[in-house]
Amino acid sequence: MRRHRTAYLLAAPSVVLLAGVFAGAMLTLLEYSFHQYLPDGTDIAHTTATWQTFLTGGYHWQIVGETVVLGLITTVAAAVVGYPTAYALHRVRQSRWRYVGLFIIFAPLLTSVVSRTYGWELILGDSGVLNSLLEPVGLGPVELLYERSSVVIALVHILLPFMVFPITQSLGQLDPAFGEAAGDLGAGAFRRFVKVTLPLTTPGLIGGAQLVFALSISSFATPSLLGGGRVNVLATEIYDNVNNVDWPLAAVSSYALLALAVVALGVFGWLQRRTGRAEQGGVTAAGAASSGARGWSVWLAIVYVYVLLPLVIIVINSFSSVSYGTWPPPGLSAKWYANLFEQEGLGAATLLSLEVAIAATILAMVIGTAVAVSLVRHRMPGRGPLQSFVLSPTVVPKVAFGFAGFIYLHRLNLFGGVAGLVVTHTVIVLPFVVIVVTAALMRADATLDAAAKDLGAAPLRAFRLATLPQIRPALIAAALFAFVVSFDEVDMTVFLLSPDQNTLPVWMFVYMQKFQDPTLAALSTLLIVAALAIAATVAVLLARSGVFSSLTTSPEEPVAKVKEGSSA
Repeated sequence: MRRHRTAYLLAAPSVVLLAGVFAGAMLTLLEYSFHQYLPDGTDIAHTTATWQTFLTGGYHWQIVGETVVLGLITTVAAAVVGYPTAYALHRVRQSRWRYVGLFIIFAPLLTSVVSRTYGWELILGDSGVLNSLLEPVGLGPVELLYERSSVVIALVHILLPFMVFPITQSLGQLDPAFGEAAGDLGAGAFRRFVKVTLPLTTPGLIGGAQLVFALSISSFATPSLLGGGRVNVLATEIYDNVNNVDWPLAAVSSYALLALAVVALGVFGWLQRRTGRAEQGGVTAAGAASSGARGWSVWLAIVYVYVLLPLVIIVINSFSSVSYGTWPPPGLSAKWYANLFEQEGLGAATLLSLEVAIAATILAMVIGTAVAVSLVRHRMPGRGPLQSFVLSPTVVPKVAFGFAGFIYLHRLNLFGGVAGLVVTHTVIVLPFVVIVVTAALMRADATLDAAAKDLGAAPLRAFRLATLPQIRPALIAAALFAFVVSFDEVDMTVFLLSPDQNTLPVWMFVYMQKFQDPTLAALSTLLIVAALAIAATVAVLLARSGVFSSLTTSPEEPVAKVKEGSSA
């Protein structure tokens, strides 16, 4: 036990935070689900009446069904778009163009979810871009806005990177010798794909599907804004129950959503075990020359348009001369930028978002780096459960944790203060920091740290001089990513603000519910510019740290380098 003391001390701050805030909030939420509110305001504790109301009510099961259907449709659509996209990017020969493609796919992930949702409202609305193109040819107007279809289109756009990333990783691990062997045996391109590529990349496809399904069933802002009250899912029901002051029913709905996420995790985990993991022996032969490059280029161009179109429409609409969404804008004006800076509460909301995001990022970086070092550099007992506990906030829907935090902070008399917002935001960004830093530490040369200690350096000094320079790009990238996740958070934060508080994303969410003028487009444009700059910085830093090197290396490149070395 004594020789593992350092490892446990490094992990202690994260464990204390998660036990005191995350676990405490979820247990409080569970306890509150066994209350019942009567119409006269009486609060009855220690009762299963609210659970019985939920489980025996047909309306609640309809909402559960709608949540599952929305998740399944979104997952299938994301797979249909995401797999060919990942495959096409994998076939791009020059790594720099593959890297540009990945940047385009991932960059919008760092833009505000409210902004992206607003972009789709401009596209799918009655007077939006789509109908302006369909009506002249007699195919419109079509009604997509405030229907499930509009929510699915927007969710696929938002969650596409989560599908592309694991599939691209699986494709990057393929040994092209397998495909060549199948070709030598007479298999055509399609048969090689069906018999070799698809089975070997199925784990990545299942992993992407797991992420997309979990995130889509817990999504709140997009169904709320694009569903128009006609797409009722568990996340929106929780919000409605809180507004109707039926907290026990909201608690039950939160745990129903959590149970749904856990069941989905189990099902996808079972599918992963069924498919298994193919043993890879490394790249042993150069891959066959790519064919049909033009067709894949056309597909990538279509996907790039799909990814970037909402952002482009927002920028154009921000200069519209009219106060309603119509396409094309009848004239151009910069008045909405001037109107933006006249909005009451916008400055305070921005400052609060910055304050919370900066504080949460600093706290998450300090304790997240410490626990990552504990997990990678120390082989102490309980390492597996510790890692699972640190990453557990990624399993719980943010809507459920947001409402749990709402009740928990009230009980601790921390509701309405900045401290409560900081610790809850730290909980949700901590896993991202741990994942990125852990990946960087696994690639770092630990012998340098050991050599520094042998030369008399104290452990902290050895880490600072030997390990820190190796992982510095990943640390900066993790910090930027944590900052953006915290700054853009809506689903959880909407429950944690007092009436006199607002963060910028929640201010945008409320503004979009009340108004339709291009003021929001002007604000979104400014945020898009800032987010793309941050995305470019993160991409460069991650490339330098080597965390995602497998994503930007084609199968042919390692072999080519070996050949160059042998011929030199």
